[in-house]
Amino acid sequence: MKKMNSKTIAYAGVLIAMNIVLARVLAINIGNTLRISISASPIYLAGLWFGPVVGGICGGVADLLGCILQGYAPNPFLIVSAILTGMLPGILKRVFLKKTTLWGVVVIVTIHGIIGSLGFTTVGLHIFYGTPWSVLYASRFIQTLLLTAANSLTVFFLYKSPLTNVIIKNADHVIHKPQDVDNS
Repeated sequence: MKKMNSKTIAYAGVLIAMNIVLARVLAINIGNTLRISISASPIYLAGLWFGPVVGGICGGVADLLGCILQGYAPNPFLIVSAILTGMLPGILKRVFLKKTTLWGVVVIVTIHGIIGSLGFTTVGLHIFYGTPWSVLYASRFIQTLLLTAANSLTVFFLYKSPLTNVIIKNADHVIHKPQDVDNS
């Protein structure tokens, strides 16, 4: 693993801040267990740009800071899900994707939706709130479908934007080769 430099840490901080604003300020909360938001997009991007370690750190730190800011007790299952939000894109990109396509991003976000949102997060919310499993799973399934589409499009278009070229030029810790980015 490459050593993180100050630019990578600064980019990670911005992505964490974006996640917190999108999740805590610009989100639609439906009860205690549903949140409609594209707040995972900055963490997915952290994993794609900087790899699984930085992505996982961004997800975990963003979740912990968000809990502190809103006065929630941290839920270990939700923290695991948040860490996976950043780790899975970095791992799957390294192992399976030669070039980042829309379908590749959809697969990454879908895998996280199954493992993270429908898995760890649902279990954590069930334990924390005592909501019946079937009620949680049914509502979160619909939420996960909608957010998979929204996050996939957001991540893909931001990844293919000139922003990725800026990241490549300025941060030494980027895990992809410049030919991966094709702005066409």
